[in-house]
Amino acid sequence: MLNNRHPKILVVFSVFVFSLFSLTILYFKNKKIEVEVSDKKFAYFEGNFKTTLEKELRDKKISEYDIRKIINAYSKLKIDFRKLSEKDDYSITLSSSGDFISMHIDRGDLSYSVWKSSSEFLSEKSINSVKISTYAAEGEIKNILWTSMTDKNIPPDIILNFADMFGWEIDFLTEVRDGDKFKVIYSVKENLKGKIIERKILFGVYDGKETGKKIMAYFDGDYYNEKGEGARSMFLKAPLQYRRISSYFTYKRFHPVLRYVRPHLGIDYAAPSGTPISSVADGVVVYKGWKGGYGNYVEIKHQMGYVSSYGHLSRFASIYVGKRVKQGDLIGYVGATGIATGPHLDFRIKQDGKFINYLKIKRTSNKKLATDKIPLLKEKINFYLNN
Repeated sequence: MLNNRHPKILVVFSVFVFSLFSLTILYFKNKKIEVEVSDKKFAYFEGNFKTTLEKELRDKKISEYDIRKIINAYSKLKIDFRKLSEKDDYSITLSSSGDFISMHIDRGDLSYSVWKSSSEFLSEKSINSVKISTYAAEGEIKNILWTSMTDKNIPPDIILNFADMFGWEIDFLTEVRDGDKFKVIYSVKENLKGKIIERKILFGVYDGKETGKKIMAYFDGDYYNEKGEGARSMFLKAPLQYRRISSYFTYKRFHPVLRYVRPHLGIDYAAPSGTPISSVADGVVVYKGWKGGYGNYVEIKHQMGYVSSYGHLSRFASIYVGKRVKQGDLIGYVGATGIATGPHLDFRIKQDGKFINYLKIKRTSNKKLATDKIPLLKEKINFYLNN
């Protein structure tokens, strides 16, 4: 049985750790530490990648010749310099005169080392020892999902991933009710220094008054419900986090500015000015600019004859006509440009040239598990439900 906050799985891999000489490691980020080994002084730096590898090396006053050699040595290990971030730690050892001796980059489950031997620069990649622990937590909603889950000591990134996992089936802004129940099981991978490498949800349940019971399990490299349908849908639940829907899809709506009845073939999402707006699906931007009463306006063409539009934007994101966007990509911000009584998004969608009610589009999963694997998926779900 899985108990809340008690690890159940421990996997430790053997590792060969490169060591040029023995140093007592002192954990002071971006600090220079002077140590003495066999009557010789060395300068020892520890930090993380707030900038590029080249900039971090240059900040330590390492010569341009050595910097080029270090970068070339790391290139042989096929390390992606573009992906180095503040999550990645490093240590650099210099001689008392400032000459480069060695550098070690810790990326969690892998380490990359470069050291200077005479005039030659050598490099090595090694696997760090790691442990994997599994945690479970469950509870009831009191007010909102975030505080209800933080009260159970669930890490913030797991809460966000939980919301994303169900984001195509549940609107956590409008459909959450006090008393709704949730359960999440997740794994934590960390190295022996305590550095978190990865947190991953293995299983989640949300049982709500408005939503019904929703289940997602990690299986065969993706998330699926009990029917074997993938977590992602072709369309997002909504193009933004909104306060309320101020106007629904209708053929008879009294326009608050123009003062007469006319069709409103879209949805108005009322939200503060500046609220980010996302593309509801993968597609290509086909219009960006001013469009009469819609003000700042974006139109995106999707698969299967769908076209979505976004009006009254205060400003655009970094998009242009012809740009391919992914579901969830930022395209602009809520505003009140054009004919509008206040900040909101006028969102519309057409299929084959005809406007349709977005709130009534049936959810279509973007992925389906092979039929012969569904029994194994159900076994896994039943295990998690009962433990």
